[in-house]
Amino acid sequence: MSMKMRINCLIIIIAFSLIGCNRISPEGQTDNTSDSRIRKQVVKVAEKYIMGQLKDPERKETKNGFIILDDSQKKYIIEPSRIFTGFIDEDSSKDAIITLYVFQDQYQTESEQLIILREGKEFILVSAIESDMHIISVKDRIITADVPEHSRNNPLFSCKSCWEVVKYQFRTGELVRIE
Repeated sequence: MSMKMRINCLIIIIAFSLIGCNRISPEGQTDNTSDSRIRKQVVKVAEKYIMGQLKDPERKETKNGFIILDDSQKKYIIEPSRIFTGFIDEDSSKDAIITLYVFQDQYQTESEQLIILREGKEFILVSAIESDMHIISVKDRIITADVPEHSRNNPLFSCKSCWEVVKYQFRTGELVRIE
């Protein structure tokens, strides 16, 4: 097999892998209509929050579904496929948590986690938490996240073995570490 054919095969394999990943929700299951509808409503709430943080915001949507809201100094990126739905508060309605990737000029700053709860027929933003955590799951009122052991300005921040899995519960407006 020639080198050109090998490269073409590799590109095709990677493309199919990426396409397959986009059709699976973060919890490993295909999205159903209810979660899809929740995600759309949650994105609207997140966009409203971001618009309040920016002066003269512009909205762009990339081909792969990322939503970018920015102004001359700050940029927020929403990745709708990384919205986690589940029960967060004490009621029986599905809620959501979404990560906003924040950039100041060209540099990524601390991410924000928006906790959005369902109240009646609407979704309400109840908390915006600055943290570089990576949400893993929302299940049985427990939010599981991968959290860096070092701050962003520490050289060990990028060390993948320096992150720990932590479980949280949302109590009285804040995430409380449990174990």
